[in-house]
Amino acid sequence: MIFFLSSIFDKIGFSVCHQISERTLKFGNINMPVCSRCMGIYIGFMFSLIIMFIIFRKKESGFPPLYIIILSTVFIVSAGIDGLLSYIGIYETNNLIRIITGYLSGMGISVICYPVFAYQYYKDSNDKRTFDSVWHFIVLLFIAGIFIFTAIIKPAFLGNFYYLLNITAIIFTFIFSNLLLILFIPRFSKKSVKLFSKYLALPVITGAILSFFEIYLLWLFHMFLVRKF
Repeated sequence: MIFFLSSIFDKIGFSVCHQISERTLKFGNINMPVCSRCMGIYIGFMFSLIIMFIIFRKKESGFPPLYIIILSTVFIVSAGIDGLLSYIGIYETNNLIRIITGYLSGMGISVICYPVFAYQYYKDSNDKRTFDSVWHFIVLLFIAGIFIFTAIIKPAFLGNFYYLLNITAIIFTFIFSNLLLILFIPRFSKKSVKLFSKYLALPVITGAILSFFEIYLLWLFHMFLVRKF
């Protein structure tokens, strides 16, 4: 059973990432299933959304202040810029920069996605701005700092934990992204008065099914590329 799950998890990582060994963090003798940049993006997205679900329990659905949007946009493009500049040889990046820009990119995407989710999901969402208090954003940055510090020191005893955290974050990101799209369908939008309700079940199940097929198609595509090149 453990071998079967390990095989599935490895395939999930292979589906969404190039898995270049020198760009992948290693905790003790355990390699992470995705590279450091992908690790940062997926975990940054999941952690930040979970924190926002905790902070914004009043169903805030207004977009954050302009400076937060601009900062989040900078975070989002930072991972792409780092990868592009490194690829064309302007400078040589490293795993620390990859995981920092990756995490900030995932966090920036979540900051934009959350108010969209709240507006489409809640029947009685209010138009109060998310991150109306700068301290809310500082909380996200503080969690980012803890994660990045742990990734730098790479304690061996957390190897299995971070491996599973990566897989969980990948699956979470796919399901939530599909859920967000599903909530634009009138039948599913603006139905719930609380986060966990019967109106969440069908969209999440549908999102999970779509995620399975998307990851499987990505795996097939990656296999095609490996065999071709």
